Amino acid sequence: MSKSMILRGFLRLGAVLMLSVTLAACGGDDGDDSPPPDNGGQPETPTPVPPTPAKPELRCAP
Repeated sequence: MSKSMILRGFLRLGAVLMLSVTLAACGGDDGDDSPPPDNGGQPETPTPVPPTPAKPELRCAP
């Protein structure tokens, strides 16, 4: 095997990994297909949420 074929294989593997990471980050399904739980007709009591530190956003093209 020549060095160019090995290099081509690594480049192809890198491209596949970058594509899969991009699709995972910009995927459309959030994975929450379950219906909301039934709590016997009682209204939900909101729980205070502590503020989270700012983190960088990944924006995907529409």
